[in-house]
Amino acid sequence: MGITCCLQVLGAVARMRRYIVESLIILLVNIVVGGLATASIILFVTRDDPILAAIPAIVALPGIVLQPWFVVFWLLPRGPLLAPGLTTAVSVPLYILLDWKGKLDRAKGLLAHLATRRFIFATMVLAGLMGAFGLARYVDFPALHRGIPRTLQSAVEEKNLTVSDSKYYCLGSFIDSEWVWRAKLSEQDLDALAERFEIHPIDRDRVDDHFLNMPPYWWRPVLSDRVRVLATDDFPADRRGPDGWHALATWNPEDKVLHMWIKDNF
Repeated sequence: MGITCCLQVLGAVARMRRYIVESLIILLVNIVVGGLATASIILFVTRDDPILAAIPAIVALPGIVLQPWFVVFWLLPRGPLLAPGLTTAVSVPLYILLDWKGKLDRAKGLLAHLATRRFIFATMVLAGLMGAFGLARYVDFPALHRGIPRTLQSAVEEKNLTVSDSKYYCLGSFIDSEWVWRAKLSEQDLDALAERFEIHPIDRDRVDDHFLNMPPYWWRPVLSDRVRVLATDDFPADRRGPDGWHALATWNPEDKVLHMWIKDNF
């Protein structure tokens, strides 16, 4: 009788240890899901690229589908911080109850079947593809926005400028916004745009490597003796800068291509 009791206690301790480990794993998964969901919202709001924003959401989707109450908790005040813990607090006892009733036998069998080398390889390939796709969107390949960035649209229409082969990329946009813009325009139109925004010639030495190496693959400004370099007064290259509209630009007379870095602060 004593041996049986001891075995029961040891079995209960083993089950409790397993539940604790599984709970910690579920909590870790939910923290990752919460981080991915938050990253997706931040990218959607700040980068003006819904395709890039969808990538972390797609990765987080299985965890959300298996725990749909995560969405309810995430939408609460301070939800992004509380959702992983609250979701785990609901999921663990619910899954334990379903496991006791034998409702998870089919799901566990499916997971055991999936846990093969082929499945792991497929998961790694999918992760690699998602990473490659994310990198492609980071360098704006293919270019998502063709036209005039909204911070310049009214000025271009007001001055009736002729602009072609125009692309822009949002580096960040919420209250303040930051853009890079590449377009072809004549020197006369460049002068009109410079007059409208009070952009003045500056020394070529003020153009640093950060300007030359912006993320978009199509951003390839050239510096030479003939290239015109212009900027607003005290352009904040290494900081947010004061409120107002700021720009740093180069214009190449050989191909008439303008590269402009814009900081539009509220």
